[in-house]
Amino acid sequence: MQDRRRVMRGLDLSMSLNVAQQAAVRHRNGPLLVLAGAGTGKTRVITHRVAALLGEGVPAWRILAVTFTNKAAAEMRHRIEHLCSGEHDVSQLWVGTFHSICARILRRHGSVLGLSSRFTIYDPGDQSSVMGRILKELNVSDKMFTPRGVLGHIDRAKNRGLGPQDLDALSLVEPVRSVVRKAYERYQERLRAADAVDFGDLLMRTVELLRVAEQPKEGQDTELDPVRGFARRFLQVVVDEFQDTNPIQAELVDRLAGRADLCVVGDDDQSIYGWRGADVDHFLSFADRHRGAEIIRLEQNYRSTMNILRSADAVIRKNHRRLGKTLWSEAGDGERVRVLMLGTERDEARFIAREIRDAIDEGANGDEIAVFYRAHAQSRVLEDEIRRVGLACKIVGGIAFYERLEIKDILSYLAVLLNPHSDAHLLRILNRPTRGIGSSSQTKLVELAASRGVSLWTVLCDPSETGLSKAAARKISAFVAMIEELRERSSVLRADQIVLQVIQATGYREMLAADDSDEAADRLENLQELLGNVAEFIQEAPSGTLEEYLEVVSLTGGERTDGLVTASVSLMTVHSAKGLEFERVYLTGMEERVFPHARVLDSAVELEEERRLAYVALTRAKRDLTLTMAAKRRIYGQVQVGQPSRFLLDLPKDAIQTIARSIAAPPPASIPAPKAAPAREAWRDDIVYEPHEARTAPEDDASPDAIASEGVHPYVGMMVRHPTLGPAEVLGWSGEGTKVKLQLRFSTREVRTILARFVAPL
Repeated sequence: MQDRRRVMRGLDLSMSLNVAQQAAVRHRNGPLLVLAGAGTGKTRVITHRVAALLGEGVPAWRILAVTFTNKAAAEMRHRIEHLCSGEHDVSQLWVGTFHSICARILRRHGSVLGLSSRFTIYDPGDQSSVMGRILKELNVSDKMFTPRGVLGHIDRAKNRGLGPQDLDALSLVEPVRSVVRKAYERYQERLRAADAVDFGDLLMRTVELLRVAEQPKEGQDTELDPVRGFARRFLQVVVDEFQDTNPIQAELVDRLAGRADLCVVGDDDQSIYGWRGADVDHFLSFADRHRGAEIIRLEQNYRSTMNILRSADAVIRKNHRRLGKTLWSEAGDGERVRVLMLGTERDEARFIAREIRDAIDEGANGDEIAVFYRAHAQSRVLEDEIRRVGLACKIVGGIAFYERLEIKDILSYLAVLLNPHSDAHLLRILNRPTRGIGSSSQTKLVELAASRGVSLWTVLCDPSETGLSKAAARKISAFVAMIEELRERSSVLRADQIVLQVIQATGYREMLAADDSDEAADRLENLQELLGNVAEFIQEAPSGTLEEYLEVVSLTGGERTDGLVTASVSLMTVHSAKGLEFERVYLTGMEERVFPHARVLDSAVELEEERRLAYVALTRAKRDLTLTMAAKRRIYGQVQVGQPSRFLLDLPKDAIQTIARSIAAPPPASIPAPKAAPAREAWRDDIVYEPHEARTAPEDDASPDAIASEGVHPYVGMMVRHPTLGPAEVLGWSGEGTKVKLQLRFSTREVRTILARFVAPL
């Protein structure tokens, strides 16, 4: 009777679910893949499944539920507690992230691998400190190898379960491979000596522990008994967001679920973290790797209207590597998805800002409105215009443009050029990029300035009197000389030219270019966007000074109108939007080389992930979705001619409304259009041009010189080819006319500065 009540309790939990959800909750005795489309209630399925298992009598300590974030894990536990209504002790459940689960296992059984129960987990700052010392010991060039860059390679290796001896699998070229291998070996030695692990080790060492337990060496049997017992403890394993697992995580899941019913939940169409090491193939091949696995598709969407879902489906169907599903909704067709063509990125931002302001004035909730963009650098113009109409905005998963580290650094340099006695700005840039003036030296300098009642700059100008070592004094003198030279140049150069000089002369661009990480690439794009920002300022005010520009920037963050609206609109990259939903969504920058990003166009695998990213963006909207593009866009300091994104060309005509709000002048003949996309004219045939609104955008007079003989202007992410060194990605540029120099990252990951006339665009 008691068993029957337990079963009935499990069935009751499923009564509020649809048929497919109930099937996923009730499935037992075999591996299960739940293909959960966007907005189909996957969290509901997971929590109901765990609650049903508890209701059937499965002990809580024999159930493992894994997800990717602490927030998701906490929400999962809370929902399970609510469903159980106090009938079961859910405190014994193993619910957590991959890293927290692994830390828990290692603290119990890590002694087998030489770890104490109190081992330390190194955060990114700790890791960089250790690696910085190692690279100095190896005496390698700090221009080619940075701590963050080397750690990036090591993290890639650990995501795939590779040790120092296995680095050939990463296809690194020399001398990168040799340096990374040596650094990796010493790094692991330092971690072991310190009784420490990093995040990658948490996963790798747990998998190592489970491997050892399966195949112990002679004399280890007794020692490994507790580990073997642990490996057999789970009867039920549930994994959320399985499409985002990397190879080491996938192996961990398989080993922990060796004797359990394994249920993985996710959506291959939302796998957008390949750049972090995630491999969607683990999801796609699940049924092949787990004999007898059943696939249950959740296709009823509870978020969006049918026009939004049909649009998203049309985009994602172009991908070849997917399991396939068709989302549907009972919400009806709803409004058509709007596709708007505008003249420039400023027109785009201004239109969106005013429309949002009008909507909020009419009673819309600002918290239910979001603006998406592909790259962080695109946010600047949107922030400016949204604040200009009196709206507050929050940057989700990021930082406001003028508050970003690299932007504040360069602005601080500019402030020092105008007023070197500004201690706050001077301290910010004194050792950035690193120039050997460390924190202890800075403390002495500040204390000396305070004791004398003078500015820090006054002390720096006479380093011999600071009491610092001769080496430190020489570094200070070099810094002062650089600032003085830049100040002299600033008296005769335009504001945009000064900014470029600062980025180049200080070594800031070189510092970022040497860092082989996605974050550094984003920061480089932001610097190019800053250059575009200053060029835009000069275009609007040709006689504008550097001082006036800094004043405009300082006031932008706090700019408001008299009719201040307190609602806060969300701005974010599409990556940050995953897992969120909004009543009204604006997806901006829908042009080739913006979205999809220029970096992915030469890779079929990366282009499929970009298409999945577009699918994620479209499926965030509940009722109102607007996609915008610009005929001309100034981005990364370069004006690009807008060509409709291939994702726009995929949209079903019966689900969209296409409108042209403002059309820019045709591009100069010397600038060829970006890579051709099919059926462009067919897409534009149904544009509804609104009367009296078309206008001509101003001619571009601030773009950098074209690459010699080709008439093509460079931009960040552009691919070029050198006759002997091969293809490379443009990271930045400097100079004018025939002296234009490009900062290039080659396929070997080596960064070089080469005259533009020696390369040709791909």
